[in-house]
Amino acid sequence: MKALTTIVFDYNGTLVDDLHLHVEAYCRAGRQLGFDVRRETVERHISQPPSAKRRLYFGSIGDAQWAQLLDLRKAVYTQLAEPAVPLFADTARVLQALNRRYTLGIVSNTFRHLFEQLFPPQLAALFAGTLFFDEVAEPKPSPAPMRTLLGRLGAAPQACIYVGDAVEDVRMARAAGVRAYAVATGVCPPDALAAAGADWVGGSLTALARRLVPEVLSESG
Repeated sequence: MKALTTIVFDYNGTLVDDLHLHVEAYCRAGRQLGFDVRRETVERHISQPPSAKRRLYFGSIGDAQWAQLLDLRKAVYTQLAEPAVPLFADTARVLQALNRRYTLGIVSNTFRHLFEQLFPPQLAALFAGTLFFDEVAEPKPSPAPMRTLLGRLGAAPQACIYVGDAVEDVRMARAAGVRAYAVATGVCPPDALAAAGADWVGGSLTALARRLVPEVLSESG
Protein backbone atom coordinates (compact mmCIF):
# COMPACT_ATOMS: atom_id res chain seq x y z
CA MET A 1 0.00 0.00 0.00
CA LYS A 2 1.34 3.43 -0.94
CA ALA A 3 2.16 5.93 1.77
CA LEU A 4 -0.61 8.43 2.45
CA THR A 5 -0.09 11.76 0.68
CA THR A 6 -3.58 13.17 0.15
CA ILE A 7 -6.68 13.66 2.28
CA VAL A 8 -9.94 14.64 0.59
CA PHE A 9 -12.86 15.78 2.73
CA ASP A 10 -16.60 15.92 2.48
CA TYR A 11 -17.92 19.34 3.50
CA ASN A 12 -21.39 19.43 5.10
CA GLY A 13 -21.52 17.48 8.35
CA THR A 14 -17.77 16.80 8.21
CA LEU A 15 -16.03 20.19 8.21
CA VAL A 16 -19.06 22.35 8.97
CA ASP A 17 -21.78 21.62 11.51
CA ASP A 18 -24.62 22.73 9.25
CA LEU A 19 -26.86 19.76 8.51
CA HIS A 20 -29.58 21.30 10.69
CA LEU A 21 -29.44 24.41 8.48
CA HIS A 22 -29.95 22.30 5.36
CA VAL A 23 -32.92 20.57 6.97
CA GLU A 24 -34.49 23.90 7.83
CA ALA A 25 -33.78 25.31 4.37
CA TYR A 26 -35.45 22.38 2.59
CA CYS A 27 -38.47 22.59 4.90
CA ARG A 28 -38.94 26.33 4.45
CA ALA A 29 -38.40 26.21 0.69
CA GLY A 30 -40.84 23.33 0.33
CA ARG A 31 -43.51 25.09 2.35
CA GLN A 32 -43.12 28.23 0.25
CA LEU A 33 -43.97 26.18 -2.83
CA GLY A 34 -46.90 24.43 -1.18
CA PHE A 35 -45.29 21.08 -0.29
CA ASP A 36 -46.02 19.30 2.97
CA VAL A 37 -42.41 18.44 3.81
CA ARG A 38 -41.98 16.45 7.00
CA ARG A 39 -38.91 17.41 8.99
CA GLU A 40 -38.19 13.84 10.05
CA THR A 41 -38.11 12.78 6.38
CA VAL A 42 -35.71 15.57 5.49
CA GLU A 43 -33.45 14.73 8.43
CA ARG A 44 -33.42 11.02 7.61
CA HIS A 45 -32.28 11.56 4.03
CA ILE A 46 -30.25 14.77 4.31
CA SER A 47 -27.02 12.99 3.27
CA GLN A 48 -28.54 11.57 0.07
CA PRO A 49 -27.47 13.07 -3.28
CA PRO A 50 -29.73 15.88 -4.56
CA SER A 51 -31.42 13.67 -7.16
CA ALA A 52 -32.55 11.30 -4.39
CA LYS A 53 -33.71 14.19 -2.19
CA ARG A 54 -35.85 15.46 -5.06
CA ARG A 55 -37.78 12.20 -5.21
CA LEU A 56 -37.86 11.46 -1.48
CA TYR A 57 -38.94 14.94 -0.41
CA PHE A 58 -41.11 16.15 -3.30
CA GLY A 59 -42.17 13.13 -5.36
CA SER A 60 -42.67 13.75 -9.09
CA ILE A 61 -41.80 17.45 -8.99
CA GLY A 62 -41.09 18.92 -12.44
CA ASP A 63 -37.71 20.25 -13.52
CA ALA A 64 -38.72 23.92 -13.45
CA GLN A 65 -40.24 23.66 -9.99
CA TRP A 66 -37.24 21.68 -8.73
CA ALA A 67 -34.90 24.42 -10.00
CA GLN A 68 -37.08 27.02 -8.25
CA LEU A 69 -37.01 25.01 -5.05
CA LEU A 70 -33.22 24.66 -5.17
CA ASP A 71 -32.87 28.42 -5.59
CA LEU A 72 -35.15 29.01 -2.62
CA ARG A 73 -33.30 26.42 -0.55
CA LYS A 74 -29.95 28.06 -1.30
CA ALA A 75 -31.31 31.50 -0.38
CA VAL A 76 -32.74 30.26 2.92
CA TYR A 77 -29.55 28.37 3.76
CA THR A 78 -27.42 31.44 3.05
CA GLN A 79 -29.64 33.58 5.27
CA LEU A 80 -29.39 31.06 8.10
CA ALA A 81 -25.64 30.54 7.76
CA GLU A 82 -24.46 34.13 7.34
CA PRO A 83 -21.99 35.59 8.00
CA ALA A 84 -20.17 32.24 8.12
CA VAL A 85 -21.08 28.59 8.39
CA PRO A 86 -20.79 27.03 11.86
CA LEU A 87 -17.55 25.06 11.96
CA PHE A 88 -17.07 22.13 14.26
CA ALA A 89 -14.97 23.23 17.21
CA ASP A 90 -11.92 21.32 15.96
CA THR A 91 -12.18 22.00 12.21
CA ALA A 92 -9.63 24.80 11.98
CA ARG A 93 -7.07 23.18 14.26
CA VAL A 94 -7.26 19.81 12.55
CA LEU A 95 -7.06 21.21 9.01
CA GLN A 96 -4.04 23.31 9.94
CA ALA A 97 -2.33 20.30 11.52
CA LEU A 98 -3.04 17.97 8.60
CA ASN A 99 -1.98 20.58 6.05
CA ARG A 100 1.53 20.48 7.49
CA ARG A 101 1.97 16.95 6.16
CA TYR A 102 -0.67 16.16 3.52
CA THR A 103 -2.23 17.63 0.40
CA LEU A 104 -5.86 18.49 1.19
CA GLY A 105 -8.93 18.55 -1.04
CA ILE A 106 -12.73 18.66 -0.94
CA VAL A 107 -15.36 16.70 -2.88
CA SER A 108 -18.86 17.76 -1.89
CA ASN A 109 -22.47 17.72 -3.04
CA THR A 110 -22.86 21.34 -1.98
CA PHE A 111 -22.59 24.35 -4.31
CA ARG A 112 -19.30 26.15 -4.88
CA HIS A 113 -20.68 29.61 -4.27
CA LEU A 114 -21.93 28.57 -0.80
CA PHE A 115 -18.44 27.34 0.06
CA GLU A 116 -16.74 30.45 -1.29
CA GLN A 117 -19.22 32.80 0.34
CA LEU A 118 -19.43 31.21 3.79
CA PHE A 119 -16.33 29.11 4.53
CA PRO A 120 -13.46 31.02 6.21
CA PRO A 121 -11.03 32.12 3.47
CA GLN A 122 -7.94 31.34 5.56
CA LEU A 123 -9.10 27.72 5.82
CA ALA A 124 -10.25 27.50 2.20
CA ALA A 125 -6.69 28.41 1.19
CA LEU A 126 -5.44 25.15 2.76
CA PHE A 127 -7.11 23.05 0.03
CA ALA A 128 -5.11 22.31 -3.10
CA GLY A 129 -8.25 21.33 -5.00
CA THR A 130 -12.03 21.36 -4.56
CA LEU A 131 -14.95 19.96 -6.55
CA PHE A 132 -18.63 20.68 -5.95
CA PHE A 133 -22.07 19.49 -7.05
CA ASP A 134 -22.59 22.16 -9.69
CA GLU A 135 -19.31 21.20 -11.40
CA VAL A 136 -19.88 17.47 -11.99
CA ALA A 137 -22.13 15.40 -14.25
CA GLU A 138 -22.46 12.64 -11.67
CA PRO A 139 -22.39 13.65 -7.98
CA LYS A 140 -21.34 11.28 -5.23
CA PRO A 141 -21.87 8.47 -4.44
CA SER A 142 -20.61 8.12 -8.02
CA PRO A 143 -16.82 7.70 -7.95
CA ALA A 144 -16.47 10.16 -10.84
CA PRO A 145 -15.95 13.32 -8.71
CA MET A 146 -13.25 11.66 -6.63
CA ARG A 147 -11.43 10.40 -9.70
CA THR A 148 -11.63 13.84 -11.30
CA LEU A 149 -10.17 15.60 -8.27
CA LEU A 150 -7.41 13.04 -7.82
CA GLY A 151 -6.48 13.59 -11.46
CA ARG A 152 -6.24 17.33 -10.87
CA LEU A 153 -4.12 16.81 -7.77
CA GLY A 154 -1.91 14.22 -9.42
CA ALA A 155 -2.62 11.80 -6.57
CA ALA A 156 -2.91 8.02 -6.79
CA PRO A 157 -6.07 6.51 -5.25
CA GLN A 158 -3.92 4.18 -3.12
CA ALA A 159 -2.19 7.21 -1.57
CA CYS A 160 -5.43 8.97 -0.64
CA ILE A 161 -8.16 8.76 1.96
CA TYR A 162 -11.61 10.33 1.80
CA VAL A 163 -13.11 11.62 5.04
CA GLY A 164 -16.89 11.95 5.29
CA ASP A 165 -19.82 11.58 7.64
CA ALA A 166 -22.26 9.62 5.48
CA VAL A 167 -22.72 6.18 3.97
CA GLU A 168 -22.68 7.83 0.53
CA ASP A 169 -19.18 9.16 1.27
CA VAL A 170 -17.94 5.67 2.09
CA ARG A 171 -19.50 4.24 -1.06
CA MET A 172 -17.92 6.86 -3.30
CA ALA A 173 -14.47 6.35 -1.79
CA ARG A 174 -14.57 2.60 -2.09
CA ALA A 175 -15.83 2.75 -5.68
CA ALA A 176 -12.93 5.06 -6.54
CA GLY A 177 -10.36 2.77 -4.92
CA VAL A 178 -9.74 5.20 -2.07
CA ARG A 179 -9.62 4.34 1.60
CA ALA A 180 -12.77 5.55 3.38
CA TYR A 181 -12.41 7.21 6.78
CA ALA A 182 -15.65 8.20 8.47
CA VAL A 183 -16.43 10.64 11.26
CA ALA A 184 -19.77 10.10 13.00
CA THR A 185 -20.57 13.81 13.13
CA GLY A 186 -23.62 13.73 10.85
CA VAL A 187 -26.82 11.71 10.79
CA CYS A 188 -25.22 8.32 10.10
CA PRO A 189 -24.37 6.27 13.22
CA PRO A 190 -20.96 4.58 13.53
CA ASP A 191 -22.33 1.10 12.92
CA ALA A 192 -23.91 2.16 9.62
CA LEU A 193 -20.64 3.72 8.48
CA ALA A 194 -18.73 0.58 9.42
CA ALA A 195 -21.29 -1.63 7.69
CA ALA A 196 -20.91 0.43 4.50
CA GLY A 197 -17.25 -0.54 4.46
CA ALA A 198 -15.40 2.34 6.12
CA ASP A 199 -11.76 1.49 6.79
CA TRP A 200 -11.87 3.56 9.98
CA VAL A 201 -14.68 5.21 11.97
CA GLY A 202 -14.12 7.90 14.59
CA GLY A 203 -16.18 10.34 16.58
CA SER A 204 -14.59 13.61 15.45
CA LEU A 205 -11.98 15.31 13.31
CA THR A 206 -9.73 15.37 16.36
CA ALA A 207 -9.89 11.57 16.50
CA LEU A 208 -8.86 11.52 12.83
CA ALA A 209 -5.90 13.80 13.49
CA ARG A 210 -4.82 11.76 16.49
CA ARG A 211 -4.69 8.73 14.23
CA LEU A 212 -2.82 10.41 11.37
CA VAL A 213 -0.60 13.09 12.92
CA PRO A 214 -0.62 12.75 16.73
CA GLU A 215 2.72 14.48 17.14
CA VAL A 216 1.83 17.39 14.85
CA LEU A 217 -1.50 17.89 16.58
CA SER A 218 0.27 17.93 19.94
CA GLU A 219 2.80 20.50 18.71
CA SER A 220 0.05 22.73 17.30
CA GLY A 221 -1.75 23.14 20.55
